[in-house]
Amino acid sequence: MNSLQKFYIKCPVCDAILSGKIHESLGINCTELYSDGKMICDELLSEPQLIVQCPSCSHIFWKDETTSVAVSGHITNERANKVAIYPYSSWYLFGANPNRSQGKIALIQHFTQLLTYLRPLNSKQEIYLRKSLLWAYNDLIRRNYSFTFLDFLKGKISYGTWRHERNHRLIESFYFLKYTQSYKSNIKRIIDILRSAQDKEVDKVYLAELYRLKGNFDKAVEILNELKRSTHYVTMIRSKALKRNSTVFKVAG
Repeated sequence: MNSLQKFYIKCPVCDAILSGKIHESLGINCTELYSDGKMICDELLSEPQLIVQCPSCSHIFWKDETTSVAVSGHITNERANKVAIYPYSSWYLFGANPNRSQGKIALIQHFTQLLTYLRPLNSKQEIYLRKSLLWAYNDLIRRNYSFTFLDFLKGKISYGTWRHERNHRLIESFYFLKYTQSYKSNIKRIIDILRSAQDKEVDKVYLAELYRLKGNFDKAVEILNELKRSTHYVTMIRSKALKRNSTVFKVAG
């Protein structure tokens, strides 16, 4: 388990104080890395949440905008006992549970609405929202189920347990197929933003992975062929692309 650093922010509208947590360091043993860039450590996203919806007044604001967000800094235990502080769980991922089907769907709907509601957006903000939306889509098929039908046949689990997990898998797969068009449109927009960025060099490996996720396997392989050296991540992307597999996969963890 990695140590977490606590911080506090203040809602710019109602002055409610919100507590948060960030990783002081990321350990290898407890970290899961996926091909779409999502990294989970101790069941928390390794990337800090940049947008907040105040649990008190529902105001939405960017956490890193110091002009609209007052960071209160360290709050002593004596003061904490006198001030109502909203816990991290009240605003982390907008209160949605990413381990449940309805929570995953709620996150998809939430980020979709934010892309419409928050205007104008600079490229950094839009990339953040669209990558978060991409992760939310892939969460529907990302989950590794603990048991299989073979486990049921071997007597390791009951029929009810196997059926329960199977139903969850089918429901989430159905919703992923339902969102296919918007899923691919979101990836296309991410690619367009990355390609138009002039302030930094495009990460060709991640770009290839986006094309693979979108189903453009030939383009993904073409980009990978331009690389001068290969890595474990590159090899896995190439293997999936050659097999015409567009599903997100675990890279490490």
